[in-house]
Amino acid sequence: MMKGLIHYHFVNYSRTHKYIPPVSVFIIMLLLNYASVPNPIMYSYSFTSLMLFFIMGWFTITVLHAEDGVQKQITTLHTKKKKRYYLALIINCAIIGLILSLIAVAYPIVFHSFGPKVQIIHIVTGLLAHFSLAVLSISLSLFFTRDLVKTHVNSWWGVTGILIASLAMAVAQTKILSIKLLAWLLPPIRYVLEITMVDDKITQLPATVYIQFGWIFIYSLILMIIYIAIVSKRSIL
Repeated sequence: MMKGLIHYHFVNYSRTHKYIPPVSVFIIMLLLNYASVPNPIMYSYSFTSLMLFFIMGWFTITVLHAEDGVQKQITTLHTKKKKRYYLALIINCAIIGLILSLIAVAYPIVFHSFGPKVQIIHIVTGLLAHFSLAVLSISLSLFFTRDLVKTHVNSWWGVTGILIASLAMAVAQTKILSIKLLAWLLPPIRYVLEITMVDDKITQLPATVYIQFGWIFIYSLILMIIYIAIVSKRSIL
């Protein structure tokens, strides 16, 4: 049942062609970023992971808005459980995020865009950085979909605002991060910036880095669970 629902959402979304603008922007940004060679490995992955962070907000809104109100009601009735319906949508977003993460990491390697020789540690770190930020973006963007935000324009402004604010706080390293409780509550995008802003000569990552990546996924999962719990109790729009 779940596999069929995921497939249905994927096929339905592909028919809307709403993926064309974000995919086009993603490809153009990759081309521009690697237009000149050679490029540093980790700094390049840091930039493209942040780029994917914003692109996935775009994808999340379009994936969850692929069905109109009537079609959504019909699908939900067939699904029987609203939690399953929303989980399938989120999984589709995660699949898109994984595919784009693989492309972002592989593209400069395939086309020899890096100066230093790429090591396994670079690939692993790059993939974790891209996919963790993609998942984080999905979890934040969910709260600005039409199930919670009535106005379409407000959905886009909300997503843009929360993603920019999350990045701004991470870059600024404001004093608010020194307050441990707030530091735990804020989106942990800062960890990816810290991890990827290292020299290309790295040979291994400390265990704390994997813990930080793990927290990003846990943080995102918590937000997704909260979202599903909220929308499952609401009436279908």
